[in-house]
Amino acid sequence: MLNNIDGSKLTIQEICEIGKSILNKSFREINEDGSIITKGGFGHFIERHVYNITPNSDSSPDFKLAKTELKVTPVRKLKNGTYSAKERLVLNIINYHEELNKTFYTSSFWSKNSILYIFFYLYQPDISNLDYIILKDLLIDFQELKTDLTIIKRDWETIHKKIKDGRAHEISEADTLYLAACTKGVNSQSLRTQPNSPDRAKQRAYSLKPSYMTRLFNKEPIDKYIDMMVDGVELEKLGFENLIVNRTNKYLNKSQSELIRLFNISSKSKNLNELILSSMLGLKNTKISKTEEFLKANIIPKTIRLEENNKIKEHMSFNTFKFTDIIEETWEDSYLRDYFESTKFMFSLFEKQGNDYFFRGVRFWNMPIHDIDNNLHDVWHETVNLIKQGKIIKKSGKITRNFFPKATDNPVAHVRPHAKNKADVYPLPVPDQLTKSTTFTKQSFWLNNSYILKIINHLFSDNSN
Repeated sequence: MLNNIDGSKLTIQEICEIGKSILNKSFREINEDGSIITKGGFGHFIERHVYNITPNSDSSPDFKLAKTELKVTPVRKLKNGTYSAKERLVLNIINYHEELNKTFYTSSFWSKNSILYIFFYLYQPDISNLDYIILKDLLIDFQELKTDLTIIKRDWETIHKKIKDGRAHEISEADTLYLAACTKGVNSQSLRTQPNSPDRAKQRAYSLKPSYMTRLFNKEPIDKYIDMMVDGVELEKLGFENLIVNRTNKYLNKSQSELIRLFNISSKSKNLNELILSSMLGLKNTKISKTEEFLKANIIPKTIRLEENNKIKEHMSFNTFKFTDIIEETWEDSYLRDYFESTKFMFSLFEKQGNDYFFRGVRFWNMPIHDIDNNLHDVWHETVNLIKQGKIIKKSGKITRNFFPKATDNPVAHVRPHAKNKADVYPLPVPDQLTKSTTFTKQSFWLNNSYILKIINHLFSDNSN
């Protein structure tokens, strides 16, 4: 497009001026003779045809003079008209051995990605990728995003500690909030040696989470979402999770009815416990899930109610899956694995005593990789095989029984209905062997209440009642 440019010698201002010139254009309009074959081809296309940069695997940023890295990433337009990131933004490969003795500011992440110039394009599955439109550009200098940088620095330190401790094989994207270490290559050949351990670890790359990218894309100059961080010193000292725990600890052992009166909340409110928790954090009439940090980090708040017999009544449900979609997945690329590897939960515990529930605190948790790739995988694998075989219903009549994994079959998860009624169904890719039905009641994966109880007992073992 612009053949007289030497991208390596451009200033940040020049980079952005050129970038503005391709907004609202398709890749084909930029260069109709170009091609995009691989997943990384969109970035290579812009490098070649807009900035005259030859794609390479150099450890330095793409724009050498400006010390700025170029990134190109897709967004989806949702049915409600808003946009969300289609995927995480993959940055640079982590060399476990080289990263071992680094500090944050000498790390490969910081050296290459401290300033990012990002193009967002609109992903549309039914058209040629050359016809995708570039919607937006964004210059991100992390040194100017003080709160984000504090959290990202903590994230890097969390990843680095696992590498240093010889536990790179236990790294999970949900270990961290904004900056993650995502898998890069998923077969046996992608396993790498690591320092301080004989165990080989999956190859991983630094990445920014999809939830974080969604917020970057949608952020407005005057933002609708509330930033709950008011004290950068406190955040720097404690870290985000400990900060939340500390702020809510002042309400430990107060009853739900007492908290309702204290915060003047209607006892008939939907998501009552989430409103109570938001009030503890100074967020009046605002869900904690709608705060900037929770949106960026993809933290899911969950209330756990512990009964007087030290039991949890309910299993924990998740989104329904389509039978026709799940059989097309591999485990490594499955929605279920990606969800639990990238999602962090915040559990708020309320324990029943007499006729009331008492607040016992909050804890953050993400499913360990060992549980994901063993027990959770087993449930997913059995479910997929049953659907492929059409082996769904084992007994029909007044009460329909099915072959899907039960809570007694697996220590972590199971499959059960998640539908409005019997008529709420999804099509089956293979008709059921017994009934010949081509549809079945919507199902979802559930975490066993016994598994949740085990987690809660561990997380809250330091609480005094």
